[in-house]
Amino acid sequence: MNPRQYRLLIVDDNEMNRDMLARRLSRSGYVVDLAENARQLMRRVKENGLDLVLLDIEMPEVSGFEALKALRKDYSPSQLPIIMVTARNQREDIVRALNLGANDYLTKPIDFPVALARIETQLSRKRPQVSDQLATESHVRDRGYTPRYPFTADAEIVDLKSGTRIRGVSSDVSLDGCFVCTRESLEIGTRVRLTLKHKNQDVMMLAIVRVLKPKLGMGLQALEVDSNSSETFVQWLDALRESR
Repeated sequence: MNPRQYRLLIVDDNEMNRDMLARRLSRSGYVVDLAENARQLMRRVKENGLDLVLLDIEMPEVSGFEALKALRKDYSPSQLPIIMVTARNQREDIVRALNLGANDYLTKPIDFPVALARIETQLSRKRPQVSDQLATESHVRDRGYTPRYPFTADAEIVDLKSGTRIRGVSSDVSLDGCFVCTRESLEIGTRVRLTLKHKNQDVMMLAIVRVLKPKLGMGLQALEVDSNSSETFVQWLDALRESR
């Protein structure tokens, strides 16, 4: 796993705690954003295309529990992993956080090797789980290269936040996502539901806008392929690979 491809957000009202953890995660290779309250958290999530949040439970005005509950209305645990951080190793706090949708938890003072291991575990689960078959085929190389194949399909992109719908045509596809040619565009970091239609078959997935090319379209990174579409998606990739 390459940490440089992941953006983390640390949410803590204590500046010293934020900065110390941010420095250590940055030295480990991660891109790190900071927020000191729930309001900043919501703005960062919307703007920055985050991959994981470290969220302190005890914050002024809006608690970590309330912020977690609000985030889970828009993002599932697989879409946006959230690790809660608590200064109190109390069973009821941990149970409440997990029941509200937290992926994991850490207690203060943070044991950094433990934190790093838990972060890596959550991020490793974000890769689209389309099929165990893909893990043994040439779609995913040990060197981290994922082949892209020319592929034309009707595409519909729906902004999960605003409901905005954009239609276009895909120009390529890979295990990691696709490029969609569109006249309109969304901001980088926008989470969307993507539907690809090809030869009377549909593939749906949750994705995030990672690349913008003005007047050309958007590069979308797949986050999670719909379970009802995974077999079709595998068949598409297999056929494209074999036709090379």
